[in-house]
Amino acid sequence: MKHLKYYFGLIFIITFTVTYAQELITNESVIQMVELGFDDAVIIDKINSSDVKFDTTITELSKLKKANVSSEIISLIMRKSRHNTKSRTGIYYLKDGKQKHLPPSVFSGSSSNSAAQKLVSGFINSKKRAVLPRTRSNNVLTRPLEFTFVFDPSVTEVNNLQTTQGNPTGLLNWWFRTASSPNEFVLVKLTVKERKNTRQVIIGKKSWVSSQDGIDPKFALPFNIEEIEANKFKVTFDSLEPGEYAFLYQGQVPQGRTNQSVFDFSVPN
Repeated sequence: MKHLKYYFGLIFIITFTVTYAQELITNESVIQMVELGFDDAVIIDKINSSDVKFDTTITELSKLKKANVSSEIISLIMRKSRHNTKSRTGIYYLKDGKQKHLPPSVFSGSSSNSAAQKLVSGFINSKKRAVLPRTRSNNVLTRPLEFTFVFDPSVTEVNNLQTTQGNPTGLLNWWFRTASSPNEFVLVKLTVKERKNTRQVIIGKKSWVSSQDGIDPKFALPFNIEEIEANKFKVTFDSLEPGEYAFLYQGQVPQGRTNQSVFDFSVPN
């Protein structure tokens, strides 16, 4: 009888493995396997041999714990979640139900209103503007407006290289290797110059007595941040009128890097 029970159990495991070999393993999949009575070794093998998409927020980890998922498996879930994050850092936007990558755009140049400087109370004030070509971004969004920010702060930058587990690699997407939260970015509305066929944003001010680099806080637009899982955040808006916008990184710039790019997008009527 024991042999028969073992035989049917083995058949069930084989059937489950073959049927779901290409299945994406999630938190719910792990809980289901625990409820079906699979031991830790089988669940760990399944996780290691499959594509995974885990949610490692405190709420979801609590659900795993309540479902009697072992600490060893939860630790593996955390490691897998971090590993997946490294391969897809950046900003993504939702369009037609799919996530699309938002690539950075490089400033075509900068301008200053020095020719139109105004003498006010004995001080000369000028504004420095970053300029993007064309009056409309190539990244045209659809509603509802939603972005996903994915970071990998486990990578450290040394001598203009970034290092993962001691192995130097090229500096790609460095904003998301340096930052760890959307709070290190600001959102601004770009000023469209139809006659010049450009979009502009003020990135600094100068006077005889002081200078200021970066976006003036009064021009930074609010957005909502929700942590999805480790180093992954959802960004939404209470309202955002039609126009041209951009996310700009405002954190510390690594040695040897220049912050001459923005993540621009267009909100249509």
